[in-house]
Amino acid sequence: MSPNDFAGSLTSTVATYIDQVTYKDVPRRVIEPIEDSVIDAIGCGVIGSTSREVKILTGYFAEMKSAEESVIWGTSIKACAPLAAAANAAAVHAWDFDDTVLPGIVHPAGIVVSTGLSIAEKKKERINGKEFLTALAAGYEVANLMSAALGGRKWRVNGFYNTVPVIFGSAAVAGKLLGLGKGKLAGALGIAATQAAGLYSATMTKRFNAPKAVEGGIFAAELARRGFEAPVDAIGDEQGFLRTFSRDPQWDVIPREIGKYAFEVYHKYYPCIRSNHAAVYAARLLQDEHPDDVKAGNIRKITVYADRLTRMYTVETPGGGTTVETVGNALVSLPYCLVAMLIDGELTLDQFTGQKIRNPAIQALLKKVEIVVDPEIDKLPATQRYRATVEVELDSGKTHRKFCPAPKGDPANRMSKDEMYRKFIRNTTTIFDKSR
Repeated sequence: MSPNDFAGSLTSTVATYIDQVTYKDVPRRVIEPIEDSVIDAIGCGVIGSTSREVKILTGYFAEMKSAEESVIWGTSIKACAPLAAAANAAAVHAWDFDDTVLPGIVHPAGIVVSTGLSIAEKKKERINGKEFLTALAAGYEVANLMSAALGGRKWRVNGFYNTVPVIFGSAAVAGKLLGLGKGKLAGALGIAATQAAGLYSATMTKRFNAPKAVEGGIFAAELARRGFEAPVDAIGDEQGFLRTFSRDPQWDVIPREIGKYAFEVYHKYYPCIRSNHAAVYAARLLQDEHPDDVKAGNIRKITVYADRLTRMYTVETPGGGTTVETVGNALVSLPYCLVAMLIDGELTLDQFTGQKIRNPAIQALLKKVEIVVDPEIDKLPATQRYRATVEVELDSGKTHRKFCPAPKGDPANRMSKDEMYRKFIRNTTTIFDKSR
């Protein structure tokens, strides 16, 4: 199957959807989790503004002395909309605490929500809540479908980060809120396509991918609004986005699925990459079930059975695995997150500090962790592979195992409204007084 099998271009198909979608077209099952994601993104952004990499970005943006259009969260600094949104996107993703969308397996909130709020703040005309949520829904839909069209999770084995397709979500939100028509929306998507980028690594550059996607998406919409032109089908043509980034593009996904909102939002219960959550949650359940046995001092070996990409992302990625030296390493490393949970009985932002990483007990237990590919999990559909079995062997000779198919936050095990609220309060009261 090729893009030539469809009437009109793929870029035009996406642009038409963005242009025509209204609030009544978006199901409540989609609007409600996106409403949660707005609050969640702001909370993650506020606490993320304290991270070293975001402070560097914010300081640099402040030095630019751009137009004061939009606020940078957690600060009193205002900057032009692209830079403010970029700083906020970096902050939302700083602690790997932002949402994930399935089946596209991307992190849209930092990019889509930051774009929407910065553009809304910049605009002189008031945007009502329904218009705003419609634009966000379009951003989520486009980001998810662009990833799905690349081949879902498997396209990332090339080393790309999930910001590659999510730049289109930013362009969609900005273009919708700026009132671009179908033609200029297609132009914005084309301009976004030529900027798509991002490499996966457990370093500060992981946090740099989101701000570049936001900046690029807003630039794309603003340039298209001013008449800047792009290829007719930058998404689907022979030298276009899908062919360039994917070995096996799924050409039919966009025309078949667009506007159906066949995605679900995963709100993170733990501040670490999504691939770590099932094993961490299983470890917590093991401690609940065997409180006298599953203690750091009793453990001889820990084995995690998961899929191949989980091993790749959390162990084989430079900075991941059992050699953990920085907070960025720790957020990616499944062995670290698992060990921190077993030693402290929880996994919060308090476990991601230099002092905690250097804790001799943590470093000693890290050496006892092994991540093994489970062939049964590995052959499941991509969206069902975020599961794991944790096996703990004790010095006494006992062995305890726990399988986790759906950790807290998964669409099958959602966080409650109260849990979402408590997450927001924890993230924001570090910066703001509780009375605010």
